[in-house]
Amino acid sequence: MPFEFHKTEIEGVLVITPHMYPDERGLYKKCYEKNAFFENGITCTFNETSDLYSQKGALRGLHYQTVDSQAKLIHVIAGKLFDVALDLRENSNTFGKYHTELLSAEENKVVFIPEGFAHGFISLTDNTIFSYQCSGKYVPAACGGIRWDDPNLNIPWPLKEFSVEKVIATEKDKNWPTLAEYEDKLK
Repeated sequence: MPFEFHKTEIEGVLVITPHMYPDERGLYKKCYEKNAFFENGITCTFNETSDLYSQKGALRGLHYQTVDSQAKLIHVIAGKLFDVALDLRENSNTFGKYHTELLSAEENKVVFIPEGFAHGFISLTDNTIFSYQCSGKYVPAACGGIRWDDPNLNIPWPLKEFSVEKVIATEKDKNWPTLAEYEDKLK
């Protein structure tokens, strides 16, 4: 089988190890195969694929969409990043909990995040190339976020371990509401 699927502490979030095929020419790695993923519960249709190029300390997130929520399939092509999936599904037993994963080209992992999550990451090296596929449609007017440094979430961003001296984030990402403020809006 070309993939190993591993459940995480958050229902629906999976860490997938694709099989790599090295030879004298280099390396071949398949990151997605519809039938294998479908057999393991990933039944969404991915509508777009995007690549991000980031310098060390670049932070994006924690982003979500209120309309046409998107599932994501994520892997790193070059460099290293710290990835976070925060459960925002209202009826979930793990609402407000998160899964973190260190992703790099060398570690050979793919992360699946289902619909209903806020997602974010920080690049831990220069020249990180990160690829992700999304289900649903990008709806800019429906985009929201949770503060990446929400003190109540206490996400263990590995800034010191990777000598990240400066977090590079947009003003929007610096000023998202906390999870508690987000919950207040749901009431």
